[in-house]
Amino acid sequence: MLEAVILAGGRGERFWPLSRGGQPKQLLRLFGETSLLRATWERLRHRLDAASIRVVAGADLERVVRAELPELGPSGYVREPVGRNTGPACAVAAAMATREGRDPLQLVVPADHWIPETERFWQGVDEAVAVAAAEDAPLVTFGVPIRRPETGYGYIERAAARPEGPHAYRIARFHEKPDAATAQRYAAQPGYYWNSGIFVWRAGALLEEIGRLLPDLAAALAPLRRPDDGHHRLGEVFVAAPSISIDHAVLEHSPRIAVVEAGFAWNDLGNWSSWAEHVSVDAEGNAHRGASLRVDAHDCVLYAETGLIAVLGVRDLIVVRAGDVTLVADRNRAQEVRRLVETLRERPELKDYL
Repeated sequence: MLEAVILAGGRGERFWPLSRGGQPKQLLRLFGETSLLRATWERLRHRLDAASIRVVAGADLERVVRAELPELGPSGYVREPVGRNTGPACAVAAAMATREGRDPLQLVVPADHWIPETERFWQGVDEAVAVAAAEDAPLVTFGVPIRRPETGYGYIERAAARPEGPHAYRIARFHEKPDAATAQRYAAQPGYYWNSGIFVWRAGALLEEIGRLLPDLAAALAPLRRPDDGHHRLGEVFVAAPSISIDHAVLEHSPRIAVVEAGFAWNDLGNWSSWAEHVSVDAEGNAHRGASLRVDAHDCVLYAETGLIAVLGVRDLIVVRAGDVTLVADRNRAQEVRRLVETLRERPELKDYL
């Protein structure tokens, strides 16, 4: 039996000022009238019933998430009182799935990725499920073929092929986000992938590895696995848990991990520049949405939630007009937009713009 977990706890600070406060990135409608979260839900519902899907997100987002996903069951929302990255989120979801002796396979997906090919996505999941059924590799991640040198992603280096499918491999090692020269080297060699952050695993196997690698977290999870305990213990677990990604916590240290090459189009939509890869572009290379007036402008990213953006004689800019904030940034520094959010937090007189 396959269940799904949507990780929806992020804030998407690189999409400021459109992503703000109670409207994090996963709730944005960046490609029409459907939010990224809703698109993720519908991709999963292509195969799974609503009762088989859990959403892990902040307690403060429950109202807006449930409004976006009215089919989500009463116990389908796992509340994070504090953000602790993907490690504790995945661990809690696995613990709750193993109550009453159950041990389902789990498909874990971020809420805010761009994956337009639903059928091809599920073909990849089917191959990952076949790999996860093997005792020696019950933890599976998806690797995305490299399209360009990219310093904003982690990388996976594959090893020998596995027998379960034509795109399944053992993992040689994980690599941190590289500098530009290293990213160039990875892109030029076969056998390297971008780390997608999408996983399939047997819930019990993940908990076994957590018990081996993070015994304190495993002990904190124990009450969640009992049928008489439940959501009221979540606060204790998250508050006590380390803030760590599931990659750093478990996957990079486990011998029971495999990678399946993603055969579907994918983008993690990490910033405004990556959004621009999937929207209308004019003859001068300007990606735009909303009203914009462009004269002698080249290779810009323009997003107008309201009103008009007018640009003259510029190149490689990001200009976003959202509510009462206008962002102007160098397109080549799209990854750094979150620095503005961090600076806002240090300026209490500007807190209303967060």
